Amino acid sequence: MKRRQFLSNIAAGSMALGAAPVAWAMGEKQDGENYGINTKCEPTFTKLAGESLKAHRDFHVDDLKNAYIPYWDDTIRIDKKRGGFMPYLKEDGTHVDTIKRMYYQGRGIWVFSYYYNHFGQDERFLKHAKKSIDFVFKHCRDENGYWISEVTKEGKYLRPSENIYGDIYLAMGMSEYYEATGDELMKEAAIETCHKVNERVTSAEYMHLGGHGAGHEPGTKRLGTWQHFLGALSPIARQTDDHGVKMMARMCVRNILERHWRPDLGVAFEHLDDQFQPYSPVSGGSHRHVSGWHSVQAAWMVMADSLRTGHKHNFMKAMEMGRMTLEKCWYDGGAESGLTSISNPEGKPGAPAKDGFHAWHAMDDAMIFCLLAIEHTLAPWAFEWYDKIFKHAYSRKDRMMREGLLHHPRRLFYAPDIIDHMIERNGHVSDFFAGTTSP
Repeated sequence: MKRRQFLSNIAAGSMALGAAPVAWAMGEKQDGENYGINTKCEPTFTKLAGESLKAHRDFHVDDLKNAYIPYWDDTIRIDKKRGGFMPYLKEDGTHVDTIKRMYYQGRGIWVFSYYYNHFGQDERFLKHAKKSIDFVFKHCRDENGYWISEVTKEGKYLRPSENIYGDIYLAMGMSEYYEATGDELMKEAAIETCHKVNERVTSAEYMHLGGHGAGHEPGTKRLGTWQHFLGALSPIARQTDDHGVKMMARMCVRNILERHWRPDLGVAFEHLDDQFQPYSPVSGGSHRHVSGWHSVQAAWMVMADSLRTGHKHNFMKAMEMGRMTLEKCWYDGGAESGLTSISNPEGKPGAPAKDGFHAWHAMDDAMIFCLLAIEHTLAPWAFEWYDKIFKHAYSRKDRMMREGLLHHPRRLFYAPDIIDHMIERNGHVSDFFAGTTSP
């Protein structure tokens, strides 16, 4: 069957389940094995953020199970009747609106499938994912096989397939659901969706309409696109022999490290022009700005994908990119500190807007970045940054962003996994860099 025809021929009611594969864990090799211990390296550690490794791992699990999941479970944020997710509520407990955005449907499918796979396999959480899958397959595909960006709670069309991130998150959600069920149609649908995303984001006409802002002139390249796309492609590349998926992942890594990242300036440009070049200072708009949040996300995603492929050089380049981003884009302002953006490579991070605060979920990604750096290099700066970010983030727990269905749960999912690796190695560094010069 031609790939372009696949999605249009899937009927949600006919999805056959097979034996579920073994769920992927954070930072494994392509074959699913974890990295071992580098016995030639003496330094060991026993604590993170002032706690034992076990206590710190348990802290994340407790926050996940006793704070994050109850925030969602048995609330109207989940449409238990029709399927799907509507995350934002007013103070009186009613919906801000009842639009179902693909942006959140894909994320929600991923969250509850991942939670099922890694934290007890409670069927009610998989049911949340399954009902949403049924809903989007019934109501949210257009004639091209693209995923419609917005529908009503009943599934009536509102906006076309213009927010590419909804497609990306749905691919990520379907691949995680495949891990739970072994449903081969879900894996194939995830692969197909990635190919359809690739068709658009590599097009000279692509304008980023409806995603991360109103859009840009045709051909503009955006760091956030490659970074989010890579986040979906990496786990799918572990599940499949689809060469195209692996090449798309490699493309995203190369675009991040070889084009957006400018080590001479110590920044990763958020935007590049249609020739992958930085915009000039007189181009207007915010085209020379540097997103600390996207840059740190891109860094840890490249590091995670490098662990899959065994690419040590890319891991180190990405780690340096993340370290320099923290140094350039972290605003030190007491209670209002945080990871922010700068207007240009020479800019300085500033205070948040009056009565506001920096995006708190940026710190979730910064913590994942630091944990990966610690696990595989024991870099002293990574310990220092992790302690600083973790303690600051939890100094205001009320600012944790639980509605977004991605950054916050992802850190609560991945941190216990990474810390478990550390515990298994008794605090030794991994053997990822064994036989190479110590980083």
